[in-house]
Amino acid sequence: MYIDTVFSPYEMESRGDISNKTVAVIDVLRATSTIVYALWGYRETNNIDKLMGCSCVIPVEKIEEAVALSKNYKREEILLTGERFCLKPEGFDLGNSPSDYTPERVQNKTIIFTTTNGTRALKLAEKARFVTTASFVNASACADKVFEKRNDVIVLCAGRSNKTTKEDSACAGLIVKLLIDLCQENSVDYELSDAADISLKYFDHYKHDLFSLLKSAEAGKNLVEVDLEKDINDCCIIDFLSIATQYKDGVIKAI
Repeated sequence: MYIDTVFSPYEMESRGDISNKTVAVIDVLRATSTIVYALWGYRETNNIDKLMGCSCVIPVEKIEEAVALSKNYKREEILLTGERFCLKPEGFDLGNSPSDYTPERVQNKTIIFTTTNGTRALKLAEKARFVTTASFVNASACADKVFEKRNDVIVLCAGRSNKTTKEDSACAGLIVKLLIDLCQENSVDYELSDAADISLKYFDHYKHDLFSLLKSAEAGKNLVEVDLEKDINDCCIIDFLSIATQYKDGVIKAI
């Protein structure tokens, strides 16, 4: 198993044909964290394993696409959600905060979702054999599903405006670490790209205080400025949820 990290979407073209690969897309602050919370149904509870969230998430790149797509559904069936510059777009139902996605709001709904960076990265991964979303929140569940596929792996960081980010790089390192552990436990040969090794070492350096790392990131600072610091905490809890996802035919579902 060849394990590679791509630190920003700008680098993705250099990886060539991805049709036989698995791609795990990361946007820690906040798209891929919020997606898994939306599928779960955010709540203050110890009943972690019970899914009470949306039926699926449809990621689109542009606000106009989201609005146009929503017209194909009955209004009560869907929610328009996402962000621009951290905040909910005008006329949308929910923003990009994990705590927005409570069962009362999202259960059994179709979520149409657009964000500044995460949804674009998902679109770049569409041609892979298997595509999933990764975050600190569902890291082990994600790694288990990726390993199960036994394909070569790209861990794709959404970054920020095509630039590398602290939070996505650290999460990529965690996914790489978990995949290494699974390979060793199951006697599967593996090889790391230089980028995967860098992300692994980066996570190892910061793993004891992820909250501070995320808060110091550009995206974290922007969230603090608009009074959304709680989102940072929600997005840095390792393995809070045991939900893996699949992005297929333009739709993200829990699997």
